[in-house]
Amino acid sequence: MATLTETDYTRVSTDTGEQFVDAYYTALDGSRNQIKSFYVPTAPIVNGRGVPHISYNGEVLQDASIFQERFEKQMPWTHFEPQSVNVHVMNPSMASLGDKPSKRDAERNMSLVVQVSGFVRLHERKEGPVRGFSDSMVLVPNKEEVGGRGTGKQDHGRRWLIQSQNFRFVV
Repeated sequence: MATLTETDYTRVSTDTGEQFVDAYYTALDGSRNQIKSFYVPTAPIVNGRGVPHISYNGEVLQDASIFQERFEKQMPWTHFEPQSVNVHVMNPSMASLGDKPSKRDAERNMSLVVQVSGFVRLHERKEGPVRGFSDSMVLVPNKEEVGGRGTGKQDHGRRWLIQSQNFRFVV
């Protein structure tokens, strides 16, 4: 039975956070048609509140398709520059893995909290206005990828997905 050490948790969370943040903000800048692929599938949960939970500047959006559509149609050109990324294991064991899980399975059986802050340039690449931003996300393993159905190719079969997000422009 694989037991993860604190070093393992730190390694997994750090590597995941850095890779995810790089891919996500790159998509916001130039691959807006891929935004919804970064989120868990839309589903209701027991208390009537659904996932993913997306709060963008205080407005709650019902699913990732709505967020992607708004970003594609209403946001001006953007260039995000994450300056600080802080990642922590939120839940180290999301589901029972049976008697003898592998280390790889154990590494994918957790949820992560990712906190990002930085700057975003709007409208123009070099001289557009610069705004600060803060973004907090809860990442969970992609069930398709964990089950072996993900392709592992870029933009398909993402290993981690956003379950909850709270984005704010800094005033």
